Parts: sequence; C-alpha cells; structure tokens
Amino acid sequence: MHTKKNIHKNQQTKTIATPKSYNKFLLFALILITTAIYFRSLNNQLTTWDDKNYITENKDIRTLDGDSLNYTLKKTFRSYVMGNYHPLTMLSYCIEYRKYKLNPKPYHVTNFIIHLLNTLLVFAFIVLLTRQQWVAFITALLFAIHPMHVESVAWAAERKDVLYSFFYLSALCIYLIYLGKEKGKWILYLFTFFLFIMGVLSKAMAVSLPITFFFLDYFTGRKITLKVVLEKLPFILAACFFGYIAIEAQKSASALDVTHYNFFDRILFTSYALMMYLWKFIAPINLSCFYDYPIKQNGMYPTIFYAAPILILVLTFLIYRSIRFKKDVLFGAVFFFITIVLVLQILPVGGAIIADRYTYLPYIGIFFILARWINNLLEDRSEKLRSYKLLTITVLIFFSIGCCYLTIQRCKIWHDSITLWNNAIEQYDSAPKSFNGRGDAYNIAKQYDKAIPDFNRAIQLKYDYPEAYYNRGLAYYYLGKYDEAIKDYTSAIQYGPQLAVAYYNRAGAYFTIQNFKPALEDALKAKQFGYDVDPRFIEVLQTDIKNTEK
Repeated sequence: MHTKKNIHKNQQTKTIATPKSYNKFLLFALILITTAIYFRSLNNQLTTWDDKNYITENKDIRTLDGDSLNYTLKKTFRSYVMGNYHPLTMLSYCIEYRKYKLNPKPYHVTNFIIHLLNTLLVFAFIVLLTRQQWVAFITALLFAIHPMHVESVAWAAERKDVLYSFFYLSALCIYLIYLGKEKGKWILYLFTFFLFIMGVLSKAMAVSLPITFFFLDYFTGRKITLKVVLEKLPFILAACFFGYIAIEAQKSASALDVTHYNFFDRILFTSYALMMYLWKFIAPINLSCFYDYPIKQNGMYPTIFYAAPILILVLTFLIYRSIRFKKDVLFGAVFFFITIVLVLQILPVGGAIIADRYTYLPYIGIFFILARWINNLLEDRSEKLRSYKLLTITVLIFFSIGCCYLTIQRCKIWHDSITLWNNAIEQYDSAPKSFNGRGDAYNIAKQYDKAIPDFNRAIQLKYDYPEAYYNRGLAYYYLGKYDEAIKDYTSAIQYGPQLAVAYYNRAGAYFTIQNFKPALEDALKAKQFGYDVDPRFIEVLQTDIKNTEK
C-alpha cells in the first residue's frame, strides 16, 4: 500500500507556500481567461471540413426519438464514421440534434464547456501529481490558451478530441487518488477503468492510458512489481481490443495507407512531425486546418525532412542526459510521446502529415516540463538568479499574452468554411484538399461560378481526386450544364468506384435530360453501394422507361 506521504517522498521538490484559498482564485482565473479567448468561437458556423459528414449531412444523428432510440444506440455503437469508431462522440451529436437541429451554437458551446472542464482537470491532475499549485496553474493556463488547441475546440467535428481528453484526464486524477488510498481502493480502481472505457469509446487515442499509468508510478516513486503490472492488465487488454477496432475502422475508409510510402519515408515523416509539433509549441504561427504530405522533386523531399531525424536524435540524447538530474523532463517527454505516437505517421493514416488537433492532450507533457522549470527557478533563493527570474516571468507573461491573441485570431479563422479554407490556401497553396474544400463551401453558398475554378485547381494538383470531380459536377449541374456534370460524375466514379453519391447524382443528371435507362442503372448502383435511394425515384424511372418504349 502507498499513502499520499510515501507516494511523493522520492520527488524531493520544494513547494511555494500558497494558502489553500489560492486554489479558488487560480481556478477562477483559468475560467475567466479561457472564456474570454473562446467566447467569439461560440458564434462560429458549421464548416464543410468534416462537419458535413458528422453533423449537417449525417442522417444517423437524426434518429434519436421515441421508438427509434434502440435503433440509434445500435447504429451508433456498431458503426464506423469516416474511418473512426467513437460511439460516445456520435451519441453526443444525436442528443444535440434532437433538441437543436442544425443550429451551430449548441455544438460549439458543448465543445467549449468540455475544453473548460479539461482545463480544470489539468490543474487538478498536476496538483495531485506534484502538490504545487503554481506548476498546476501554469500548465493549465498554457493548455487553455495555446493556439494549437483551437482546432479541437472551435471545430464542431473535433468533439472527439475534447471528449476523450475529458475522460483521460479524469482517469489520471482518479488513479492518483487511488494510489494514495488505503481503504476503498477497488471502487476507485473500477471507476478508473470505467473512465478509460468511456475514453476509448470517445476516441481510440485513449488507448495510451495504461502506459501513462506506468510512468505515473515511476514519477511518484512507486515500485514496478508483478502486482503493479497485473493491476494494469485489464486496461492493456481493453486497449488492445479497441486498438484493433480502430485499425479496422481506418481500413473501412481506406484511410490506412501502408503501401504508398516506404519505411524510410515513414522515418522522415515521423521525425518531421515530431519536430514540427515541438516548433509550433514555441512558435504557433502559420497554422492551417490541413498540412499536406510533401511532394518529391527530382526524387527528393524538401531538405527539412532529411534534417528532422538528426534533430530528433540530438533532442533524444539531451533528454537522456537529463534523466539523472530530473524526473520532470523524462515524465513530460514520455507523456508527450506516448500520447502522440499513434498519429506520427509511422503508419501513414489519412491525408495530413500533421494536424493541430493531435497536440491537444500531448502538449500537457511539455507544458508540465516548462512549468516545473519555472517553478524551480523562482524557488531558488540565489541572488545570482534574480535577473533570470525577472526575465523568465517577463517571457512567460508575453508568451501567454501572445498565445491569447493568436488563439482569438485563430477562432475567427474557424468562423465559417470560406474563411477557414482561404486561410489554408494562404498558408499552403499546393494542397488539393484545401481548394476542394473552398469550392465545396462556394457550392453550398450557391456561388457556383466561384466554385469551379477551385475544383479545377484541385484536379490540376491531383488528377485522380474523385471528390473534386464530384463537387465540380454538382456545380455544373446547378448551372444547367448537364453534359459537363455527367462527364465529371463519370470521372468521379472512375477514380472512386464506390462513391455511391456520384452514381446517384449522375442518375439525377440523366433523369433531367430524360435519359432514363442509364439513370435507372445508376440509381440501382448507388443503392448497391449503400446510398439511401428513394424507392419512388426508382419507380418513376421504371415507369418512364416503359412509357418511352411504348
């Protein structure tokens, strides 16, 4: 058994003498600052960047009513959405849609409230871990205001990030309380396991939690015995199970690409991603909602990709050298790594090499290292360090103010689809997804003449881009250019043979020009690939074919 006293006996750290009442003041400050910088995001719109698939065009979230409750639960817990298995996240959308329909504000308010709770949980976690209120405050403050976290909060479709982090941080807090209890430990153990399951049902990234527990044991001075390992066994087995489900979900959407890039490419991508996440922690500028994979020129990637592994090796060596002096650096670095390693493109997943949202939980490790270093410096009473203390406080204040400003500006970027994709194109003008995204936004705004040049550019950058052909086909259709629309739908089907909506819309185009036989074939093909085709449309086509034959 381990009491609170002997858990922390090996840390040998001083603490700033702060009254307990400071906790209330510090928590109030966190709430006030977080609310102030994210307040404007509550009026943001839903975007074309995955919000369509999760909310605005997702019929599955519209079934939570009366007798359909059972259907909703079954559908939610048995289905993958966009290559992910996160039933609790989808259920939260179902609940919101039932009451608020497609009013964007409640979706953003929910994300914000969870982020605010997560900020308070970060504070509680660090207090439980170190008994140092100012370390907890600095860590939580940086977590609340860092611009890299805007994507997870201001993007309705990224609910899964804030939700899984809520359960993850809650589990860490309960686990630390569990370590310090002599009686009733099994209740806390079961509650921790329950929170873990809720986390992985929100997003598969939560599978790293059992490994984090081991490093909490290390940091608190707990010996790693067979009993301690067996204690984690249910968590490890559950993590393996949900990890397998996550891989299958990625395969279902063809999001797991293990053949296009070789092993050396993956090393370069992983090193580059790590380096960029660390750099953007220091300088969170030139942010984008999408960072495309690099393109080889003359058989070579940009030089930065070849320099990245060397820089990461140097950084790893420096961390290793610091182990003998500080547990803080090792714990923070490991927390960062194990919570982000699954999205470092060791196995290339999806279309982005890095993403701001992936740092939401991992950055806590870096915030912690920085906060402990600042706290230890300020506690040192050496006169020689007085000027360094003043400089450190000044830098922290200006860095925090800068983060607040950049976060407020970043929230404005997420206001609507056009501002979002305009920003992405300004940052990286060679990503076809960004042009397709802006074109899609123009389509929704019925500005088809503006949409077509964006789709042209997307196709120019990626000739086999089925979504761009499909979206351009929509624009042509609504402009009354039916032959061009049919041609684009055909190209979309050529490069995406299972794109059911392309078959359906081509059927609609054929129907418009009264070419009923191919329209019926396409409608049946769309139905075969899972599109919800109205039976009355098929009946009308069959009737029209009969009348034409007469």
